Amino acid sequence: MNLDALHEGRIHGDFMFPLSVYQVEKVNDVFFNYHWHEEIEFIYMTEGSASFYIGSSLTELQQGESLLIPSGQLHACYPANELPAYFHAIVFDSRLLSSSAYDVIQSKYIQPWIEQRLILPGIFRSKDSWEQQVRLMLVDIIKQFDGKPLGYELKIKADLLAIFAELLPHGELSSDLPRNATQASKIERIKPALLFMHEHYNQRILISELADLIGMSEGHFCRFFKAIVKKTPIEYLNFYRVEKAMKCLEDPRIKIIDVASEAGFESPSYFIKTFKGLKQMTPTDYRKLITDSDASSSGIPMGSGT
Repeated sequence: MNLDALHEGRIHGDFMFPLSVYQVEKVNDVFFNYHWHEEIEFIYMTEGSASFYIGSSLTELQQGESLLIPSGQLHACYPANELPAYFHAIVFDSRLLSSSAYDVIQSKYIQPWIEQRLILPGIFRSKDSWEQQVRLMLVDIIKQFDGKPLGYELKIKADLLAIFAELLPHGELSSDLPRNATQASKIERIKPALLFMHEHYNQRILISELADLIGMSEGHFCRFFKAIVKKTPIEYLNFYRVEKAMKCLEDPRIKIIDVASEAGFESPSYFIKTFKGLKQMTPTDYRKLITDSDASSSGIPMGSGT
């Protein structure tokens, strides 16, 4: 099984400057589903709020707050409420923080952090002065990347190094490395089950199949999955299937019964019930909402027939 399928499928920056900044908005009531990548990521909540699942922890960010996602960490993001919201993601390779040769920055600070021997703060609420400094530098990185003035790469790298310098006095050497390693191994262990769901969501999936993938009994697997993902396997699978169904519903040529089947639901009635439970509207209502929105944006008068 190829766990790289849970990888983000994009290249962040290029070899010479391995960093990109993305403005992330809700799509079908989700910012992004569970995935991981080798790059480090800063999140800056530009407007509104959102719920971030980092490993087995849930963090809600408000406007102006930010967080740090380490390399290889499984993470997902969903809306915290119905209000407008978006954030910026700064994604970069750790080698951007070091010199061309293995140097003191890499050996003394970056590598220990990546290996979880150095624990740095991961959430920045802008309450303390150092958190406010981190906020200002993240905003500057976004501004520099967006405008790309002469020397923006230098300024961004300087900001990143300055951020880590701000974090260091508030970090600590891990005295609990076995626990951290155990938690990391739990997250690695759940990845095959998530990957199987993503690849086979449109087929019948049994809890026993998922449990077998990671060598657990069904009951142990369900408890283990919920502890990491914060949803039961069925809840997560239904959520993922509904997200896929919403994309199909944008095509008015596909019948509701076929949408249900393509998304992996065994009966249209269960599909409609699940969809309404998650989205507070039926699939038909959602399709009408999308159709009316498309017609309005294209300038077609509502209610006109030909």
